[in-house]
Amino acid sequence: LTVLLGRTVIVLISVAGGLVTAIWARELFGDGAGCLAAVFWAFEPNLIAHGSLVTTDMGAAAFFVFALFAVWKFAARPNWKMALIYGGVLGLAQLAKFTSLLLYPIAIIEFVLFTFARKERSSAAQKADEKPRSPVKLTGLWVLALTTSLLLLNAGYLFRGSFSSLKSYDLQSATLRGLSQRLTPIGWMPVPLPRDYVEGIDHQRRVMEQQHPVFLDGQWSVDGIPHYYLWGLFYKLPHPLQILVLATLIWLVLPGAIPRRPLTQIALLLPAVGMIAMAESSTMQLGVRYVLPAIPFLILFASQAVLWFDGKAYPLRAVTTSLLIGWMVLSVRYHPDHLAYFNELAGGPLGGREHLLDSNLDWGQDLGGLAAYLNEHQMKDVGLAYFGTVPPSALGISYHIPPSRSPQPGRYAISANFEQGRPHWVRTPKGEIRPVDIGEFEYFRFFEPVARIGYTIDVFDLTQADVDRWRAAARSAGLGR
Repeated sequence: LTVLLGRTVIVLISVAGGLVTAIWARELFGDGAGCLAAVFWAFEPNLIAHGSLVTTDMGAAAFFVFALFAVWKFAARPNWKMALIYGGVLGLAQLAKFTSLLLYPIAIIEFVLFTFARKERSSAAQKADEKPRSPVKLTGLWVLALTTSLLLLNAGYLFRGSFSSLKSYDLQSATLRGLSQRLTPIGWMPVPLPRDYVEGIDHQRRVMEQQHPVFLDGQWSVDGIPHYYLWGLFYKLPHPLQILVLATLIWLVLPGAIPRRPLTQIALLLPAVGMIAMAESSTMQLGVRYVLPAIPFLILFASQAVLWFDGKAYPLRAVTTSLLIGWMVLSVRYHPDHLAYFNELAGGPLGGREHLLDSNLDWGQDLGGLAAYLNEHQMKDVGLAYFGTVPPSALGISYHIPPSRSPQPGRYAISANFEQGRPHWVRTPKGEIRPVDIGEFEYFRFFEPVARIGYTIDVFDLTQADVDRWRAAARSAGLGR
């Protein structure tokens, strides 16, 4: 029941995120753009997948949209009411995920861009009637908005440890410890944030500063891989969205009758670019979920393609855009395996494991399917290397850990992450945590599975002849016994 309630909240947040994205697109580019944005949100596999998981990723994506939509409204009507609304949404965003800290600098830049972008859409008469905005009043409104966000953030933590002095913290991450040392002369000053919030950010930074094995296109690294998230989006985003974003970028540099509104375009792309740039600066590259907030803004940017729906003026563009919308709808053909979605160039969900691992593909989502398969085939015991946190015994699975590094005859079920060599840990039948080294179960790639559970668990039935073939191949390659 608890998990169901948690998922229900995430689903509602996802629906709200899609609704606000559609409303925003409609107000920017018209009714058609709102419909297009709604369709692309509803059929984007990564948003569908994370819109049903009890994690902070969808919350971050949705609150990026909520907060920056509020900034857009605030820029249009800078008054006390809008300042309070925007500040409240910004504060709630901080409670959604630490990543939302990025919203503070982005929101200020967006406010400036949206303020000047209004002049791109205004008529000459409207510009003449517009009253100049007082810098003093705008500063006051921003102080009110930021203060409101901080109050709401502290209230979310029930003000526990709020306004503790900086020197009272025992910070562990190199980033925050270095910042604290530079601020030693003012270490007595109170920090206007909840203590748990600051320590949570510190813990998260410490984790991110550690080395993490990263997999991309068959290669492993513990130092991070350049442009990992760009490649991740290249493999994980549906082609219709990619093509429409690229076509819109090309359209922007071509002259035409439709106003291009460059400041608006920069404002729409800035959150996506900022999110990806921040993620690329870290070596903890475990999945496109870390840049999930970029996807709504790519959808918002692409939604203006409806301006081409003029069969007489733009027949080729209109037909092409219509085909892309239909293709986007087909992106859900792998339902319910949205988490394992990869686009066609990446080889689909089966080929995706050659490019990306971890939460991009396999988060243990097929354990229930494995339990059903074992019951159907009356398999009483199986060698199981499962990449997930749910104890297999909770689903009635009787299992043992497969042999390390070299095969033995028997029946096995192996998660794709482990099959590709991902290090992690497994839970033993006794409930203990056992580390898994890099490449420990990679030998299963030599064999052909007898069944696939979803796209993340492969079932093997190894005979002595299979094991002998592997050993002969390993000897000839000089790799094993």
